[in-house]
Amino acid sequence: MTAVDESGGEARVYLVDDSVVVKTQRPHRVRPKTSLAKEARLLEHLAGALAGRIPTVFGHDRVETPEGSVEYVVMSRVPGQAAGHVSVTGPARTRLLHTLGRLLRHLHSQPADQLADSGLFPTDDDAGALRHRLEPALADLVEEINSRPGCWQLVPSPEVVAVRAIEALPSRFDAPVALHSNPGPTHAFVDADGAFTGVIDFGDSYLSHPALDLRTWPAVSDRLALHEGYLDGEAPQGDFEAVWTVAMIYADMKAIAGRAEPAALAGEDLTRRLAQL
Repeated sequence: MTAVDESGGEARVYLVDDSVVVKTQRPHRVRPKTSLAKEARLLEHLAGALAGRIPTVFGHDRVETPEGSVEYVVMSRVPGQAAGHVSVTGPARTRLLHTLGRLLRHLHSQPADQLADSGLFPTDDDAGALRHRLEPALADLVEEINSRPGCWQLVPSPEVVAVRAIEALPSRFDAPVALHSNPGPTHAFVDADGAFTGVIDFGDSYLSHPALDLRTWPAVSDRLALHEGYLDGEAPQGDFEAVWTVAMIYADMKAIAGRAEPAALAGEDLTRRLAQL
């Protein structure tokens, strides 16, 4: 064993040599939406399509201890380090996000029927379920923004923005796809030159609309580059842009409620998004 990583909160990750990861969940911090069984199932499902860009599962099981049952998964280690821990700028950052966008598009194109039948994955199988997912998430952001006086500079109140975003969701959407959930700078890995090497941590995955996977990078410019790479020169189909706009509104509100650095640009982007509704 070369290191132990506990930055994930509920998870503890043991790094073995240079190529193996043993990931567990500490029993007293297990979250209902996070499942190592789910992560192992999805990684196995994607092994052929995304080989070399995601961890390879070697095994998944439980061990009984005096403190309780401990679930674990053994997998390969994606080379490099998280993009959020290094400085990747200029054209290299654009290439990173374009490559990640294309990978997410490939991920979303994989059949998800078997995953839905497994019972492991929360599923938004219609527009009502999508609305039910986003309404409380936006409500939490409104509450967070209101707890920080001065961070909101727009004329419409955050409550109004949240309502308008929910009302803009489509009345139906095509079959849900498998989402990573948070393919952001913490989970997208790069090499020493800033080139994308892969993505990790599928334990929060769920089935829903693909546009929701493009909202987790804080900076507006990063989300736009990710969107550009995802489309890869093709015109968006169906309701993709409608849900993408709502996802961007959510991400802009989250940026405004969070770090000061991207907040100003997020406010400008949010104004543009509202004009598109």
